[in-house]
Amino acid sequence: MLPTSRILSVLLAGVGAALVVAGLLAPNVLLSGNRLPLALGEATWTITDPNGTRDGEAAPVTRQLHMEIQEPSDSDTASVRVGDTLRAGESGSDFNDLLTASTWSYAVDRVTGAATGPAETQLVMGMPATQLPIDGAWLTFPAPATQDTVEVFDPVLRGSAPAEFDGEEEIAGRTVYRYAQHIAPTNVAMRYADPRNTLTLEGENGEPQRTFLHHAADREILVDQETGVVVGIDEKVDDFYADAEGRGVQNVVTYDGVMDRHDVEKLVQKVADAQTVAADRGLWRVLAWVGAALTLAGLAGALRPGRAARRD
Repeated sequence: MLPTSRILSVLLAGVGAALVVAGLLAPNVLLSGNRLPLALGEATWTITDPNGTRDGEAAPVTRQLHMEIQEPSDSDTASVRVGDTLRAGESGSDFNDLLTASTWSYAVDRVTGAATGPAETQLVMGMPATQLPIDGAWLTFPAPATQDTVEVFDPVLRGSAPAEFDGEEEIAGRTVYRYAQHIAPTNVAMRYADPRNTLTLEGENGEPQRTFLHHAADREILVDQETGVVVGIDEKVDDFYADAEGRGVQNVVTYDGVMDRHDVEKLVQKVADAQTVAADRGLWRVLAWVGAALTLAGLAGALRPGRAARRD
């Protein structure tokens, strides 16, 4: 059996080798610059309106988006998972207040910000996922962001609509671009099939009236100019059922939601920190040298000759 000192030396050599590999490869994989920084890890956008409506009644509304960067990710693409929830009401019960919840898992190009393929999407909890295309940017814009119109994905439309460049500002010491997106009232039932897209109501003459889900939105989207990461979303949304002529019949949810300015600043700083960590090649070189030293020390301990066995 190997002595404890030799086992520890082998472990030390293994740790050192891992640090060498990390130090040499990490800058190429995590390299930030003008692209989505993998060191961001995760980000959350919380949009609230205490004066929203649901089914025509007053109800506080909260929409939350949460993105996680997962494996596999490399120097070109990142695997991301986006959770999207919409709550309206204050019953205290998630089941009663939850209007919609979905998850979207897909690979994104770290420079263009666009999905490289369809997303594995779960639209109803407990039901199998389905593949849906993500047409346009969503939470990751082209990097660096440009002063042009960008097609931005809307999950209710399951498609994109143009967002026009609308100016720039400085937040937490970084340049942030502002884009404005307008989505006119759109008959969602004409775009894709879903049980929630139609609703039969009683018409004025007492006869059944088939209505169709419509979606309208105006958004202000704030984007970190260097990395293309969305750092703020304010949105005014109106979802309603309308007749075949587009006349509104019944409210689903209406809100004029904003992100807290402090949350925007924190997200901007998080992006800056992630970019700094990823781009610090000097730190990774030091890590590689430390790993090399540990590896040599471990190998020296593991390979040194042992004492000759004692004989009577």
